Amino acid sequence: MRRLIIWIVSVVALVALVDITLGWSFGRYIRHHSLPGDYEPIEQVMRHNTSDILVLGSSVALNSVNTKTLEDSLHISSFNGGANGQTFPFYLTILKAVLQQPHKPKTVLLGIADYNLTTVGNGTRYNFLAPYYNMGIADIDTVMNGNSALENVFLKSNLYRLNTIWFRILLYHFITSGIKGENGFTGKPIPSSFPSMEAIAPDSTITQERLDNLHEFISLCKGYDIDLIIFFPPMYVKECDNPVISHTLEIGEEYGIKVWNDMHMHRFHNDSTLFYDYMHLNNAGADIYTDTIITRLRNIKR
Repeated sequence: MRRLIIWIVSVVALVALVDITLGWSFGRYIRHHSLPGDYEPIEQVMRHNTSDILVLGSSVALNSVNTKTLEDSLHISSFNGGANGQTFPFYLTILKAVLQQPHKPKTVLLGIADYNLTTVGNGTRYNFLAPYYNMGIADIDTVMNGNSALENVFLKSNLYRLNTIWFRILLYHFITSGIKGENGFTGKPIPSSFPSMEAIAPDSTITQERLDNLHEFISLCKGYDIDLIIFFPPMYVKECDNPVISHTLEIGEEYGIKVWNDMHMHRFHNDSTLFYDYMHLNNAGADIYTDTIITRLRNIKR
């Protein structure tokens, strides 16, 4: 019995030592280095933003606006901080992280799809931000702690936090998703076969949780005198009434912000060669859509 107790205590002590060592080493590394792959643009936005035009939002924002072209055409520093597979709490966190920094953007372009406003919860990929837990960045700790009291305890362990993402970080050293451009933009390639037009039945309403998220996002931008533009990029879907977008347009009017509903933009609506799949533009489509954004921004600045 005594040997068993000694063995258990020794194992616990060893695990604790490994956990502490891992936390110290990893924390020291990310304070002085950028993580690879999808982390690179997010780190730029969260910790080192110097851009006056900032694109945030889901993958449709990431793949639709070439911020290098935007910057070269408008002569205004621009960066794309869109992210794959994330939900609205993630966009809010990134915005809050940006607002912690000395340089605040003058314009934020929030690119979303209608379904980004019909979900609840933090999403399955919010733990992408786990490496930055306990670093005082925005509301990362608060959001991650909010799942449960037990989860709050487990999050104190570095081994637990990094358990589901360390392999992803390792793969980022060898594999990249999409076609990496400049200024945070990631494009989609021309597919081997072009998508068919989809018929979708949009959800009937924005959930209360996403409505609260959206109001908070708008209020933060207004509080820091940031021009906010919400845009729904083109999708290869059949036209139909969309209550979610209609509600967003009403919110835009209420707050005096621009909402661009480009989901069925004529130039894209009958041309599958501009899409990677029915939800995302490919590089050719992104070039055309970016030119549209540039023209609009020029007209606004006049």
